[in-house]
Amino acid sequence: MASKTSKDIRNESRFKVLRSAYARGTVTRAEISAETGLSPATVTTLVGELVGEDVLREAGRISSRGGRPTATFQANPRRGTLLAVDVAETYVHVDLFDLALARLDREEIELEARGQSIVTIAERIREAVDRLLARTADDVGELLGAGVSLPGQVDPARGVDVFAPNWGWHDVPVLDALRAAIPAPVRIDNALMALATGELWFGAGRRYRDFLAVNLGTGVGAGVIVDGQLLRGVGNSAGEWGHTSLLWNGRQCSCGRAGCIEAYVGVEGIRATLAELEEEHELLSVRHHREFIERLMRAEAAGDEAATQAVLRTGDYLAAGIGNLVNLLNPEHVSVLGWITHYAGTGLRDRVRDRIARECLPGPAAAVNIEFTETGGHVVSLGMAVLALEAFLERVGLPSSSSLPAPASERSRTVRPLAWAIPGSPPHDPVP
Repeated sequence: MASKTSKDIRNESRFKVLRSAYARGTVTRAEISAETGLSPATVTTLVGELVGEDVLREAGRISSRGGRPTATFQANPRRGTLLAVDVAETYVHVDLFDLALARLDREEIELEARGQSIVTIAERIREAVDRLLARTADDVGELLGAGVSLPGQVDPARGVDVFAPNWGWHDVPVLDALRAAIPAPVRIDNALMALATGELWFGAGRRYRDFLAVNLGTGVGAGVIVDGQLLRGVGNSAGEWGHTSLLWNGRQCSCGRAGCIEAYVGVEGIRATLAELEEEHELLSVRHHREFIERLMRAEAAGDEAATQAVLRTGDYLAAGIGNLVNLLNPEHVSVLGWITHYAGTGLRDRVRDRIARECLPGPAAAVNIEFTETGGHVVSLGMAVLALEAFLERVGLPSSSSLPAPASERSRTVRPLAWAIPGSPPHDPVP
């Protein structure tokens, strides 16, 4: 791993100042220094830079003992607005935030789970953005940027969706189409990075420095925070936990492999579990993902035996998958988020908590806290708003610690395709 430069350290320090200001709402320089560990002189310089760009503003002054009143600072909501676009396999959500990251309005469009192209996705985004901006014309002000979360493995540096298995996307250029659809500078990323960023700024990141943000939805994955920093990996695909093996030669996964965690705890995996228990169950005909999960959880709460067993088995699979992560990374905390948690009742949560100790070694199990959070998908939008804010800061010369992987030409080593293959593995693309 390359050592950090003075520029890297300064950018990380600016990131800490911003997080402190957004977390507290109104903050003094001394409070920022105490919370971040940065020297008072460094905090004064960085706050001055952010005030100079109107990202922070002076909120007032409070009296101090025997000296001059102390200035307080807060994010400046009047500086402009940010768009956060959350594109998943079954929906497009577009949120408008002010620069204090308060949500001003939202627009939603449902999608068919299959058969989407970047052309159709860009058109749906354009429709949602146009409706939202027409409705909020008096509140938009200067549109500073847009963050767009896309399914699958996304390479922001190249503007490419590398692999989105539910849509059959391989190395799809997306940035030009998105720029044409959105009237603001566009930054792209994937839902895992957005989810982990949102949780870092506004959730578990306020309490823990080493934690995981597990996403449950149509697909599944895990954002990884190590020592307060988002882990991206060399190709921005760290956290593809959903495509690690749970069962050898298990169910077929949308990625083309068999036995992946997603094939057991993603929506279609849960549907497959229900079908194994009762192949004629009426809920199997419900194709809309959110409706299926909502009705399954209602059936479980009403005492439907097959639904109850499907939820319990899903809890077992999820506990095994999280247990692997806990043993591997030894985090302080695991946040289980994503839209499925919005509908999940106590059955799934209790099953995971009951079984997690059996799936982990004693040391990591004793150290970790597991929390289910009913986000309804909002953390992804918050995370993309933060990433759009960081992109704006980069454009005005105040980059933050967004930790995007460097372009290949700037890396310290060259990444080459694997020169070997596992016997019996597909002869084409490497396993994602």
